Amino acid sequence: MADMDTSEKTQTHLSPDDGAVPKPDKETAEMSAEERALKEKEWLEELHKTEEEVNTLKQVLASKQKRVNDLKKLLGVGIVSRFSKDMNESITRLSESDVMLKANSAFKSAGEKTSAAFSTVGRKLEDVKHVAKEKADGAYLAVKAKVGSIKHEPSPAEAATDVATEASGNP
Repeated sequence: MADMDTSEKTQTHLSPDDGAVPKPDKETAEMSAEERALKEKEWLEELHKTEEEVNTLKQVLASKQKRVNDLKKLLGVGIVSRFSKDMNESITRLSESDVMLKANSAFKSAGEKTSAAFSTVGRKLEDVKHVAKEKADGAYLAVKAKVGSIKHEPSPAEAATDVATEASGNP
């Protein structure tokens, strides 16, 4: 009922005295003042009737739109779910596109080549480590042998005693 009152308030109420009467055209120029007044009354009635129909249609449309929104809420179809659905469809289309398939292929190939390169570098580093360890072990043993021979070299006094012992024939 409140909607009906609102629609009545929004209607345009015109009368010939409002100054909103159309300018005389060929049809109205040939009419007498009495005929013109009757024609204007007819037009005003038609105008009011059309405005009422427009307002009724607006109310029906608003009611239908509210029902649509209510049904969407009941079905869980809201802005977020529609956005999510649209995004998922877009992502699917993108992932299945030729450009994306080519890009995935290129990334896979690049990944395989990179993996092979790192594997080769890793093996070379292991080889370098092994060679370096062998050289370090060899150098360590050489130094150890040198140090060991220095420890067992007799001092000059011991050497003289050893020479004297050898000369006397006692071992």
